[in-house]
Amino acid sequence: MPLAPLIVLLVLLPAAAATALTLPSWLVSGRARKQPVAAAALKKVQMGEFTGGTGGSSQRAVQAELESAHEFQITSGQAEFVISGASVGGRLTGRVMDSSGKRLLERTYAAPGLDENARAFADDVILAITGKPGLATSRIAFVSDKSGVRQVYLSDPEGREVFQVTHHRHGAVSPTLNSDASAVAYTSYRSGFPVVQWLDLGQGWERTVTDTSGSSFGAAFSPDGQRLAMVMSFLGNPEVFVTDLNTNTAACISDTTGVPGSPSWHPDGRQVIFSDDRGQGPALYVAEVPETNQSQASLVRWRTGYRFSTDPEFSPDGQSVAFTARSGGHLAVVVKGWPNGHARVIQAGGAAHPSWSPNGRYVCYTQHGVLYVHHLTSGHRRAILEKQGRISEPRWMK
Repeated sequence: MPLAPLIVLLVLLPAAAATALTLPSWLVSGRARKQPVAAAALKKVQMGEFTGGTGGSSQRAVQAELESAHEFQITSGQAEFVISGASVGGRLTGRVMDSSGKRLLERTYAAPGLDENARAFADDVILAITGKPGLATSRIAFVSDKSGVRQVYLSDPEGREVFQVTHHRHGAVSPTLNSDASAVAYTSYRSGFPVVQWLDLGQGWERTVTDTSGSSFGAAFSPDGQRLAMVMSFLGNPEVFVTDLNTNTAACISDTTGVPGSPSWHPDGRQVIFSDDRGQGPALYVAEVPETNQSQASLVRWRTGYRFSTDPEFSPDGQSVAFTARSGGHLAVVVKGWPNGHARVIQAGGAAHPSWSPNGRYVCYTQHGVLYVHHLTSGHRRAILEKQGRISEPRWMK
């Protein structure tokens, strides 16, 4: 299904001076994540001595984070790696040594809280030993109506630290985080119709992404954080555009008479998958993102095996897609191998809007207004946020 020649239009980005927010320190400590590597057998890790006045508390906090990550077998016997450290007043210096005595990691963490330092060290331990990013310092954006109007919130993966990002009178929805959680984009109704807003979590400044006429909604950050895929209607019918945040240009990558939505990037940054309802229920389509403005784009329908498919998201390794589908008369979360793999229902009974963890081992989703984190290998899931209003549209940073 080829597209017409690519349309490139200028999009003006106004100066970021509309609103300044005061943000908690844990929101601005994200670090860039590396791509996950192939799964391997669990390595044996021993918790060594943690000296200093808060050494014991630090050791317990680090061990708890590592146990919850399910990445290692923590043992008191012979191990491949030894974790040790020193902590005074919550400040933590952590070390990782292998069985030959080689030092793999030594770093000092000086955030205000001991727990915050323990989570950051645990993430670095996981990355140093496995090559996969840890999750403790990752963030999940989501929407909740807890305040009476739907607003965007951020949380850690345990649901322990929750922060309300938006306070718009008419609400805000459809959040997306960039790869290091330094920025969030979302759809705001502050002017009465949907427009995409961009918020720098480091500085607290937010701005409108475009000043074109018509609506814009459903943004998704590219893997490099330099572009946004989003739906814009300034030409009349809504279409999926890729907006370059540096050059102020937007390129149309869809060609539809329906209603597109929920765009998501392949981790290589060259494809965008989205849902489109052309009168027979939503289906999934994949568009190539041309390298130049003069290149031809292409668009294909991706057959999922379900008549109702929406909310797609590529896994961090690009080998699977998670999406919402209708199964047994109810919504369900489905994972299907890309491009031609087997599809399996991960959670039925009203589960929706899945999003992958940075290491690809988990998906989060909502079911009946509760936010869950689901381990794909074991099938174990746990509710991380409930009784927090009705939660929807979670997006995990990549």
